[in-house]
Amino acid sequence: ATIMEPLLKKEGLWHLFQNIEIPLIYVLAEMEWNGISLETHVLKEMSCWLTTKLQQLEKEIYTSAGHEFNIDSPRQLSEILFEKLELPRLRKTKTGSSTDANVLSTLAWRHALPKLVLEYRQLTKLKNTYVDALPGMINPGTDRVHTSFNQTVTATGRLSSSEPNLQNIPIRTDAGRQIRCAFILSEKDSVFLSADYSQIELRILAHFSEDAALITAFQQDKDIHSVVASAIYNVPTERVTSEMRRNAKAVNFGIIYGLSEFGLSRDTGLTLEESREFINAYFSLYHGVKRYRDEVIEEAKACGYVQTLFNRKRSVPDIRSGDKKRRNLAERIAINTIIQGTAADLIKVAMNNIHAKLKKSEYGAKMILQIHDELLFEVKENKLASTRSMIQEEMSHAVVLNVPIKVNIKTGKNWLEAE
Repeated sequence: ATIMEPLLKKEGLWHLFQNIEIPLIYVLAEMEWNGISLETHVLKEMSCWLTTKLQQLEKEIYTSAGHEFNIDSPRQLSEILFEKLELPRLRKTKTGSSTDANVLSTLAWRHALPKLVLEYRQLTKLKNTYVDALPGMINPGTDRVHTSFNQTVTATGRLSSSEPNLQNIPIRTDAGRQIRCAFILSEKDSVFLSADYSQIELRILAHFSEDAALITAFQQDKDIHSVVASAIYNVPTERVTSEMRRNAKAVNFGIIYGLSEFGLSRDTGLTLEESREFINAYFSLYHGVKRYRDEVIEEAKACGYVQTLFNRKRSVPDIRSGDKKRRNLAERIAINTIIQGTAADLIKVAMNNIHAKLKKSEYGAKMILQIHDELLFEVKENKLASTRSMIQEEMSHAVVLNVPIKVNIKTGKNWLEAE
C-alpha cells in the first residue's frame, strides 16, 4: 500500500481503484459463489442434434467444393478457395493465405463454400466448448456451474469470464439460443431477470463527442440506426428499409471500433467505393463525432495514452508509429478503449450499487452473471416488482451523461426467456 497508493493517487487512479475495482471484488466473489444451474438433458439432446447437423453440413461442404477434404485443415481449405475456386486472396499468413472468420465472411458474398465453412466452424466450436463441456463443469457439491470473472485480463477494463466463459455464448444463432435454454433457475419460486444497457456505447459516444444530432436522437428516444440511415440515404425515417438500417448499424458501431472502408464492405457487402462514400457521408452529417475522433487521436499522440470517463488509462505508443498499419490500429484502439472502457466502468459502478442495495434490504435477489452490457439476476417472484424497479433505477443512474441512459429489463424461467 505504501508503494502503490501514492502512485495511484499521482496518476489520478485512486478513485477508480478504491471505489470501483476493490468493492467489485466482493461482488464478483459472490456471483462466482452463486453459480448457475444447468439442465443437462437439454444439452445431451442438443449434442445429438448438432452431430446430425454437422454431418449434413459436411456433405454440403464437400458438394460445394466438388470433393471431400479435411475441413479442419486451413491449408486444404485455402487450396480449394484460392486455387480451385480462384476466390481473391485477402490476407497472407506465414504459411499461405488466411482463412480466418473475417476472410470467410468477406468471401461469403461471392460463393457458398465460405459461408458453409463458417457455419461448420461455429457449430463445432459450440459443441466442443459448451454443449459437450458444460456438463463436466458442474460442481458436484452445489450442482451448479461456477464461472470465474477476471478483473485484470482485458485491456479496456471489461470483465472477462473463464472456465467456462459464459460471456461469449452467441445469441444470434439458433444453437446459441438453445444453449441459453439449458441455464435454469436454481431455486423454485424465482425468475431470471436480465437487465441490459440499450446502445450504451453509442450513447457514450454522443456524450463525449457532444454531437448535436446524436444527442437529439437519444433525447427523443429515437431508433438511432434508423435515424442515421434516414440521414445518410436522405429518405424519411418511415421509408428506411431493413437493409438501409443494417448498413447504418454497421457504420454506427463501426465508428466506435474505428472501422475502415474494408471492414465496412466486409460487414455489409457494399463495394469499397460505396463504403468510403458511406463513411464520408456519416462524418459530414455527424461532424461532432469526426471532430471528437480527431481530437482523441491528437491528444493520444501528445501524451501516449487515452483514458475513460473514470480515468482508467491505456497506453497507445503505436499512435506515433511511422508504420501506417500500426498507427491505424492504434487510432482504432484509442477510440474504442475510451468508449468501451467507459461502458465497462459504468456497469461496474451499477453492480457495486445494486450489490449494496441487495445486501441492505429485503429484495430477495442474487446477481448471477455479467455479460458486458447486461446483468443477469435470479429474483424471488414475490419480490419481483420492487427488485425490478431498484435495478432499473441503479443502472440508469450509475452516472450522469449528456444523454439519457436506457435500460431494458426482461424476465423468464430460463436464460433465453429473459433475453
